[in-house]
Amino acid sequence: MALSDPGGIIAQPWTVIDRSRSDVVAEVKKIVLEHDVDTIVVGLPVSLSGREGHSAASARQLAEQLGSATGVTVEMHDERYSTVAAERIMREGGAPSKKRRHRRDKVAAAIILSEYLMGRSPETHESGGRS
Repeated sequence: MALSDPGGIIAQPWTVIDRSRSDVVAEVKKIVLEHDVDTIVVGLPVSLSGREGHSAASARQLAEQLGSATGVTVEMHDERYSTVAAERIMREGGAPSKKRRHRRDKVAAAIILSEYLMGRSPETHESGGRS
């Protein structure tokens, strides 16, 4: 998970929520309330050809659940290459391999959010709020 600054310009890694061991929706809802989040961006795992499979359907289902539980806007964003880019950034930054796996997911989330923020229209950018 990543959060943006209040102006919605800079994305920063925040935390990792393990879907197999936690109530993801409740944890995200808590963070949404604590940080006054107005938009949730969910990574959409699509194949290199752009096709959606089982993982994408699962992400879309999670997005619907998050929207219902939090009442905020939920957007989907293509997450292709985000993990590869995160791994490269950490390797180039000298992060030890033992710590990279846990950090990789946070960094990948920040990459996805950053791409989303850069793709928004100027009018949306000026409205502020956190994503």
